[in-house]
Amino acid sequence: AHPDRPHIQMYTDEGDGEIITYRQLKDTAMRVAGGLQQRGLKPAEPVAIMLPSGSDYFYSFFGILLAGGIPVPIYPPARPSQLEDHMRRHVRILRNCLVRTFITVAEAKNVAQLLKSQVPNLQHIASAADLVESNAITMPPVLSPGDTAFLQYTSGSTGNPKGVVLTHANLLANIRAMGDAVEADSKDVFVSWLPLYHDMGLIGAWLGSLYFAMLFVVMPPLSFLARPERWLWAIDHYRGTLSASPNFGYEYCLRRLRDEYIKGLDLSSCRAAVNGAEAVSPKTLSNF
Repeated sequence: AHPDRPHIQMYTDEGDGEIITYRQLKDTAMRVAGGLQQRGLKPAEPVAIMLPSGSDYFYSFFGILLAGGIPVPIYPPARPSQLEDHMRRHVRILRNCLVRTFITVAEAKNVAQLLKSQVPNLQHIASAADLVESNAITMPPVLSPGDTAFLQYTSGSTGNPKGVVLTHANLLANIRAMGDAVEADSKDVFVSWLPLYHDMGLIGAWLGSLYFAMLFVVMPPLSFLARPERWLWAIDHYRGTLSASPNFGYEYCLRRLRDEYIKGLDLSSCRAAVNGAEAVSPKTLSNF
């Protein structure tokens, strides 16, 4: 209905970052889908994504869906020096969901090759750029509400990672319920630093913004951790109306922010700031 309307706005410190329209998201994701089908992706086959918050993540996630696959988001390493150790920690997930294709950043492709000896099914390791080079014709999938939309794995911090099956109907029911609670509509602007491999950032922030056709302003989690005032200034700059964070994010702002960092800050546009995904502290909210 509105292909040239901005859907995603990347946050940068130096003015406006990259903008992705609805048309760009679909067209590039279709090319990713073609690249996956060219590599033999079968219907309902899991595909792992290990990418930072950026355009390649969005194109890859929907490319997998448009090719008939099942995205499996896994979190990227905080620093390049951690890459090899990080990959080894994901072996259990890759084995468990029988992944044949792994999408990651170009710099990680060589390290990811080491996983092939430990993950018997793994055949293809590609970047989003590799996949969009394809001219393959994409055959759209035939889906029903009960089909798996994506697999979300637990962090594995207290045991082996466990996969949770989320259907298309699950996601839509969740998004509609959240939208009703905050009375979301297409005039809203959602500002987020949340990771895109987890439910609050992926479902609540991004897919919720997509469903209600609101602008989604996104920054990498590390940008927030380095300077938490970026989150608040992004709400100010883009006149954000909605945002969300675990309790930790609000507490982190309280600990890290000085008065001079937020002098002149105007958050009057923000009508709802959601707190969830972990224990909520009334004291934190009151102080924030």
